[in-house]
Amino acid sequence: MSKDPGFKVPDNYFADFADKMTKSLPERDFTPEIKTNIWHHIRPWAYMAAMFGGIWCMMNLFTLMRDNTISNDSSIAEAFRNDKFVDDFVLTTDFNEYDLIQQMYEDSVDITNDSIN
Repeated sequence: MSKDPGFKVPDNYFADFADKMTKSLPERDFTPEIKTNIWHHIRPWAYMAAMFGGIWCMMNLFTLMRDNTISNDSSIAEAFRNDKFVDDFVLTTDFNEYDLIQQMYEDSVDITNDSIN
């Protein structure tokens, strides 16, 4: 049995194949058509309005958070002046005295005996 497939390519067929193909194709101008609609014109303004809306929302959120922290500090201080509340808090929660003292130190709370009375 012979390994010859029976097909033969002409000499120098692939050497100048690309040149022959480009010469046989007609010339075409490929300029894309640019279609604009109203969205293309208002898109930058819509993005800018969304950006300013996001900044406004963030500023309101930060203002609300700041107001809550100021009002809650006094209520927390009042709660820890109540001995029953402190006893219940220590007994019912996962309480770590070191963390509490560290937090009070970071908040500049005076914990000396003179200030308690």
